[in-house]
Amino acid sequence: MKLAIALVLAAAAMSACAPRDFSKEGADAEQFTKDQSQCRTQVRAMTQQERNIDDQRRAVFSGERERFGQQELYSDMANQGYKYNFDRLMARCMEARGWAPKQNGPIPMPKLSW
Repeated sequence: MKLAIALVLAAAAMSACAPRDFSKEGADAEQFTKDQSQCRTQVRAMTQQERNIDDQRRAVFSGERERFGQQELYSDMANQGYKYNFDRLMARCMEARGWAPKQNGPIPMPKLSW
């Protein structure tokens, strides 16, 4: 359980260092920081709750996976899924606050529909 919490915190810390990929006309860096901080707080609470539930479910079946040497695979997959979910929820939250994704490279980013 402690490992799961540490991994969630590490993923959140890494996302804090992510480049600022949003822009909003008429907004300054202070407004971006404020909105990003509020979104991060909301998303962390949601993802932590989901992670706790999934960790409890996984604990029931961990003996079987350890027996066949697959526990690390399931942990790696879960961590990747939580990072993706955190990033997706952050993007949705920022878009709801009026921030639009910046164009990255020659191919325009598609608008998130979920």
